[in-house]
Amino acid sequence: MSFFEFQNTFVKHPVISILEIKKYFSNFDNNALTRWQKKGYIRKIRNGFYRLSKPKITTVEELFFTANRIYWPSYISLHSALRWYDFIPEEVFSITSVTTKKTQQFETVDGTFKYQNFKKNLFFGYKLEKNNKGYYFKMATPEKALLDFLYLNPHLKTEDDIFELRLNAFEIQEKVNLKVLDAYLSLFDSKALNKRVSNFKKILYNENY
Repeated sequence: MSFFEFQNTFVKHPVISILEIKKYFSNFDNNALTRWQKKGYIRKIRNGFYRLSKPKITTVEELFFTANRIYWPSYISLHSALRWYDFIPEEVFSITSVTTKKTQQFETVDGTFKYQNFKKNLFFGYKLEKNNKGYYFKMATPEKALLDFLYLNPHLKTEDDIFELRLNAFEIQEKVNLKVLDAYLSLFDSKALNKRVSNFKKILYNENY
C-alpha cells in the first residue's frame, strides 16, 4: 500500500495504534512503518503507537490526549493537572498521569510522559475534557488532582511544607468544592493524607481542624 492511502485513512487520528492499522489493513506490512519513519512521514511515539508528522502537535491538550491513548487506563493528574487549573505557578515539562498499571515513563519525540500507579479503588475523580481538535481526554477534577498530589508526596508533613508550594489560593478557592474534596478524601481511608489535607486547608482557607 502507498503512504498516500495510509495518510488519507489516518489523517484525523492524532495517535495511530498498530491495532487500528491492522483493523483497516489486515495485510499491512509493519516494515512500511520503519521506511516511513526514515522518510519523516510518521513519528513513533512508543512501541505500537505512531502519528503522522504533519500536522504538528501545537497544544498541551493534544499531548494530554496522547498520554491517555498510549498507556491505558490513565488520566491526567498531579503536576500537569495542577498547572491546567492554575493551582501552581511553574511550568510543567512532562505530562503526568495516574494509572492502574505499573508506574512507567516514556521519553518520546513529543516529550516525557510519566504515569504513577494507583490502586484500582483510587482510580476515580476524573472527567472528560475536549481539546481544540474535538478529541476528548480524561482529566482529574480539581479536587482529585490535589488529593492525588498530596497522597504521593508524604514529605509534605507540616503547614510550612504546604506554604512553600506557593499554591494559588485564589484559583483553588474558586475551583475546589470542599464537600467534594472531603468525599473523595474519605475514599482514600488514609490518616496520613487526612493530616496533609488538614494542613492544606489551614494554609489555603485559614481553617483550623
